[in-house]
Amino acid sequence: MTRALLLAACLAWPGGLAAQDWATRAFCEASARPVAAADFAPHDLVALESRAAEIPNGLGRFWRVESPDGAVSHLWGTFHVSHPDILDLPELARTTIAASDTVVLEIDFTHPDRDSFLTQYDLPGRYRDPGDPFAGQDMLDLSFLGPEAEGWVLDRLYGYGTGEDALYVLTYAGLAELLLSDPCEDFSAGTIPVQDDYIQTLGRIAGAKIVGLETPGEFLSDLADKEDTAQAIVTVYASYLQPQSTPVARIAAFQLYREGRLGLLAALDRAHIQVLFGDAGIAAIERTDAYLLEQRNTRFLERSMSILQEGGAFFAVGAAHLPGQNGLVALLQDKGYSVTRVVLPGEVE
Repeated sequence: MTRALLLAACLAWPGGLAAQDWATRAFCEASARPVAAADFAPHDLVALESRAAEIPNGLGRFWRVESPDGAVSHLWGTFHVSHPDILDLPELARTTIAASDTVVLEIDFTHPDRDSFLTQYDLPGRYRDPGDPFAGQDMLDLSFLGPEAEGWVLDRLYGYGTGEDALYVLTYAGLAELLLSDPCEDFSAGTIPVQDDYIQTLGRIAGAKIVGLETPGEFLSDLADKEDTAQAIVTVYASYLQPQSTPVARIAAFQLYREGRLGLLAALDRAHIQVLFGDAGIAAIERTDAYLLEQRNTRFLERSMSILQEGGAFFAVGAAHLPGQNGLVALLQDKGYSVTRVVLPGEVE
């Protein structure tokens, strides 16, 4: 959805603790390949596919959107990583970006002015007391995660160079924001763009107008008084920090994405967190999806109307925003738009 921002330089640099040791370059750079049932263990692939089949619009990354007046735009589901298999966009997507008047993203992280650049690390809602962050505050309580997952989060914080001192400073929303970034992106951050930013770059090179559907601070402001939702997001993203001995799950997810099997990705996500956290995990992912996907989809739709009426736009939002009864494809159809899947080479039909 967004990129996590590094904490302010006042935080202490840690020493002596390992951080995210499983996320090595070799692990992170393994290439996608055709999936096998064994890749989904301990989950049953047949059962997952059955659940995925019940998700509306669960197949397809690329959609043609035509307004009631005949204006045509396109909708693309992104994967927020910089892996070469994900940056290797299909030729049709590239040519469509190049021909578009407007490229629309979830968030445009470029800065409109100098003040925006200077205040990017001080957005309201990230820190509990930005004026005096160490003013006798207790650490954030992460006991709701359980000791194992709490350890994964602490490892991630050490991986950022902050350690547990961050828990004296951050709000739950600030911690959730920090955890949104894939540990594998640590190796290329600031150099190789994630797919969303790559699409933005291609659009800018082609001379398109760049539009963000949200501002960088809206995630924090949305969660300012929603601690339960922020904790749910922390739970879900903590589950992705589970140490892995092999990159099987990661490359399987890449392959499912390349095949356009977004419903199966959603079913796998739900099964993964249920194994780790049981019913509490299901409650966490439902609360997370209610905000990250459903609430934000409604906002995306409202802010897209004038652009869609003009046409000539390429919308690039996280792939998870597309499927489901509250996904963007269904919401656009409910608004009277004709939304047609564009099947790409290598995708499942």
